[in-house]
Amino acid sequence: MKLNLKGLVAAPHTPMNRDASLNLDLVDQQAAWLHRCGVVGVFLGGTTGEWSSMTTDERKSLQVAWSKVSSPLTRIVHVGHNCQRDAIELASHAAASGLEATSAVAPSFMKPGSASALADFFAPIAYAAAELPFYIYHIPGLSGVTISPVEQIEACAKVIPNFAGLKFTDPDLYAFARCKETYGDRYELMWGVDELLLAALPYGAVSAVGSTYNYAAPLYTTMLDAYANGHHERAREQAEKVVKLVDLLIEYGVLAAGKALMSLRGIDCGPVRSPVAVLSDQKKQELFDRVRAEKLLDPVAEIVINSQAVSPKLASKI
Repeated sequence: MKLNLKGLVAAPHTPMNRDASLNLDLVDQQAAWLHRCGVVGVFLGGTTGEWSSMTTDERKSLQVAWSKVSSPLTRIVHVGHNCQRDAIELASHAAASGLEATSAVAPSFMKPGSASALADFFAPIAYAAAELPFYIYHIPGLSGVTISPVEQIEACAKVIPNFAGLKFTDPDLYAFARCKETYGDRYELMWGVDELLLAALPYGAVSAVGSTYNYAAPLYTTMLDAYANGHHERAREQAEKVVKLVDLLIEYGVLAAGKALMSLRGIDCGPVRSPVAVLSDQKKQELFDRVRAEKLLDPVAEIVINSQAVSPKLASKI
């Protein structure tokens, strides 16, 4: 049981009003925009979606909003929580809402001490949406859980019938390669570090989940198309732009800067929630000016023209 996705999967921002309350009326616009850009799916309520700053009821509301979207996008919903019971509730709600898959991050306060302990934590969460594929959300840099992903897959496969794979958000290419070599034929391994996507392709990445795909998908599709057609220098040039973009995000604050850049695409997703710092108007304008100066985001008109569909050759490579 797995989705077998091939292509870019955006991790959408959760849209908010000026007072940081949810503004779910924007979800339709987000979905339409991503589809126009050639994105094949969404990873909802993850790190970019600010799940840890939202209540369980708010996260359920986000699920409902995306369940009503009329779009071919595949919807994976993150249901992870430090509280297992809340995660179970979110998973059950995701299944009832008609979404396509669930995923969960490891608990980050009371951390599991072994792969088997982590699998035991995940098992009832996955069971709550037993008809949907379940994916581990492996992000050790934020969760602090550094258990080998190969061991995680092995342990989860033993106790979770609907186990489907892993979202690999870790720059450790060696660990990713080991996962692909050991389990790539049975489980889906989605690459999750935007700035290293080009480097992950030779190791077998065929799908990628990322936050910058919300507003910069054409930058990546150009890179992937070049790689698929053997134009490696062109692919490298695009990858350098990706690195410049990510460097700017880090400088201005990844979540706040990314959310701000959505307004350049005509979708104002509002502020981030505390404790993340909101960008001042001055900093926001400075960020916009630097992105434009480096030509890191294609004009909207070009995106609409050039992203009618991902070429079959490109889709076979990612």
